[in-house]
Amino acid sequence: MTDTEKDWVLPNGFTFIASTAGFYGSWAKATDPVTAARKAARGEKNFVSVWYGPDETSHVNDMGGLSYASESADKMVPVGFFEVGKNSIKPSKDERCTHLEFVEEWLRYFDRSNQQWLKHQQEQ
Repeated sequence: MTDTEKDWVLPNGFTFIASTAGFYGSWAKATDPVTAARKAARGEKNFVSVWYGPDETSHVNDMGGLSYASESADKMVPVGFFEVGKNSIKPSKDERCTHLEFVEEWLRYFDRSNQQWLKHQQEQ
């Protein structure tokens, strides 16, 4: 299947990826973050993580976490951690993980992953 046949892929080859995480979680990809978050929540009140990145090198793993290729870590963007309700989507203010904490943590992950990949490439 080519990117033009995938309705969740933008013309630049990127997508919005959303996940509710956990063993019984769900995930979705879409061309916008709201649609991705709503599809992942499946009409139920839930916390949803949203990222933006290359479709070909990123996906959601079996436990609902984000998997991405280290060589594309510099292209990944943490959009946010949202509380999705039946009629609303708002940034999380939950004490376990706020929207801001999510974004800051994922920016560090992506940066660290990219730095490690660059170092490995220099050693080759």
